[in-house]
Amino acid sequence: MSCDCTVISGPCLVGWRGYWFRSKGDVVITKETTLTPVTVDSFGVTDQRVNTVRHTIAFTPSGMIAKNESPPATDFSILIEPYADAATEPKPGQSLFRWDSTAITGYATADAGAATTITIGSTSGMVVGQYVTISGSSTAGYNGTWRIEAVTSSTQLKLGVAFTSDPTTDGTLSFSNALVIHPLLQSGGTEKIITFQNVALTGLPTLTFSATETVIGAVTFTALYHRKLEATDVDAIVDYRTWTAPGSTQLDDFYPDAILTTPPQVRYGEDDVDAWTVDDPVAAPWKDFCTANGMTVALSLGATDRVVDSCGLVDITFTDLTLTATGQPVGELVTDEEVQKVLRQQTMGSGYEGRKRGSSMKAATPMMLWIRLDGGVVDFKITSTSVSAAAANYGTTIMRNGDLVWQGLRTFSSGVRQPLFTVGYP
Repeated sequence: MSCDCTVISGPCLVGWRGYWFRSKGDVVITKETTLTPVTVDSFGVTDQRVNTVRHTIAFTPSGMIAKNESPPATDFSILIEPYADAATEPKPGQSLFRWDSTAITGYATADAGAATTITIGSTSGMVVGQYVTISGSSTAGYNGTWRIEAVTSSTQLKLGVAFTSDPTTDGTLSFSNALVIHPLLQSGGTEKIITFQNVALTGLPTLTFSATETVIGAVTFTALYHRKLEATDVDAIVDYRTWTAPGSTQLDDFYPDAILTTPPQVRYGEDDVDAWTVDDPVAAPWKDFCTANGMTVALSLGATDRVVDSCGLVDITFTDLTLTATGQPVGELVTDEEVQKVLRQQTMGSGYEGRKRGSSMKAATPMMLWIRLDGGVVDFKITSTSVSAAAANYGTTIMRNGDLVWQGLRTFSSGVRQPLFTVGYP
């Protein structure tokens, strides 16, 4: 048997919403198909029928977080910041799959009339192979779903629809968020650029604030069928196109100095006092402390699959976001006695009475956990927290105080749900 075979390998860029991610390790694409067995009593399972189909794209981003004069966007700003703002955090029941629209302002002929160039406000995030939909044009032949053949400028797209005229009413262009896998090397001469048509972030990363780890953990994206295409259409989930070398805008947006690996400063106290300086065992029990192994923040994204009998899995909707922070505090005020006080202090009553079954974990004045990186380059504030678990250790090789776990708690302002955390760049 001959071993003259081609082994294809090599890294890639991942493009989503106009931003290009680099990964710490492998980017893994998985197709997941759930099946419905057809069972006959006398034969057992006689067939397997398709139920739902999805693709997942999983990787760990490089970890760019710090904003400075150079990076206009970072891994952190694309993945995490939308959940730090009440205006952009998904609402319960809202689709995780964004469907955006923009006004069309002009049409022009392309490829000797075989294609049409349209002008819009911005082509940011749009890619070759992505399908977009025109509606409301007074030229009926333009209304429909078309493949992007080229992104010709920051405001113009070439679509695979024959040019007719510049209509009186231009209409609207609507589009989903596509995700692009762009190999950096053309390995084996058969490499393709892959465009997933309809993609959402469905698995948020665990954040690690430490001198020995980059901040952003593994993320998962999910790709479903394009809403305007039939499941039997060849490009309904994925479009393949010939490999080309990455462009300068893809390669130049990497800033290693924006990848932070610094020990965090942490404060814990009421959100309306400066717990960096105030020495109050109730309002600011620990005004400034470090950790034995850094702080981790686990973000759990709750979501619900939406299945329609005629189409299968058509959407995934947001349910909730929960947060827990874990760290092993070290500092002058972090004694075993003070740990026990912290566990008892956030009562709805007065004094240091213990927790009562059925009582809220919220303090009368929210207790903020504030994580600061690199002397204030990045501030990550969990607005309202409560210590829900602690550990004490006895031995010659182990620190007395173990990990503490803070539970993130929702706050409301005039009946409006507020984010669990905020992000700042002082």
